[in-house]
Amino acid sequence: MYAAVDCLDPDAPVLLFEPNAGPDDWADAWFTDSPSLAQWLNSWLDGTGWWEEEVMMAEDAPEPQPWPDAARRLAS
Repeated sequence: MYAAVDCLDPDAPVLLFEPNAGPDDWADAWFTDSPSLAQWLNSWLDGTGWWEEEVMMAEDAPEPQPWPDAARRLAS
């Protein structure tokens, strides 16, 4: 899994690329980790990111959602 910042978006969302899922379409391997780099950094600093073990193991653990712009952006 790789993390990236979308510098073309003014909010600078943090994206995840998960190539190990074996998608037929690479657009299906991209997920939104955080809507902005600032929010991602805050969750890292305060220990509330989904990747934190106690957050990840919770029953209501949030999961990264598919990046809605992946197909369009990868096609250009």
